[in-house]
Amino acid sequence: MQESSQKKIEDRASSLWGNDLHKKFHSAPSHCGQIIDIFPNEWQKSMHGHLLEIGCGSGADLNVFSQMDSFSKITAIDLGENIYDLKKQFSTIDRIELVQGNALNLDYHDNSFDAIYSFGIFHHTSSPLKCFKESYRVLKGGGSIFLYLYSSHEDILFKRLGVMLEKIIMKFFSFIPYTLQNIICFLLSPICWFLFSVPANVLYWFNKKNISKKIPFYFGTHPFSLIPDLKDRLMSPINHRFTKNEIELILKSENFNYFKVKKISSGLYIYAKK
Repeated sequence: MQESSQKKIEDRASSLWGNDLHKKFHSAPSHCGQIIDIFPNEWQKSMHGHLLEIGCGSGADLNVFSQMDSFSKITAIDLGENIYDLKKQFSTIDRIELVQGNALNLDYHDNSFDAIYSFGIFHHTSSPLKCFKESYRVLKGGGSIFLYLYSSHEDILFKRLGVMLEKIIMKFFSFIPYTLQNIICFLLSPICWFLFSVPANVLYWFNKKNISKKIPFYFGTHPFSLIPDLKDRLMSPINHRFTKNEIELILKSENFNYFKVKKISSGLYIYAKK
């Protein structure tokens, strides 16, 4: 039963990201800059040698990594067929290896990588804890891992309400066809933009940046700019959300020698060293 549930999640994830979002929205921005801003010293000291990127998506972060001379080799994996488009895109760079792989079962020997990077992947799997275990296993002693995960937003009212609404819509989506889910996300985008992005932008213009970023979808730029994000969240087969304390307990239980968990309005940013 558990294997059947896991396969259902993986098939849905492969369809949504591998054959839809990451193939259609090639202009997706890189995310690693967010982690660099939060852990600048740790990033500079850790990102070298052999890097593993878990969930390379549209290749935006991989493009950044490809320009870093500190890496002797970069291995990037993703669950979906988008990996084949990326192979063509990066075919001229010998030190980059792209593989169709699974965060829950990394097909690598113990102590294989100097650094691991994964942005927004573990929380979409059937077992984020197993992702942590696998990452720890393949990471070399003294190696570092950088992650982003969804927060439960237990102390931000607007976002907490958004999480509750997200759960309701995801439950409804589980009973309707994929095509209809797409249509609903298309229709929801201008509504969410007007209700959330516009007020957030007004606050930003009045130099209320901290308040602005606590509003859901504060990053919307036009009425249909939220479609990819809505699909990413609402059409996902599963969304795990964590408190800062829960992630710290996981990192401690997995025997990481040192770690930092930074909680901001957009989620949880993690640095850990084996």
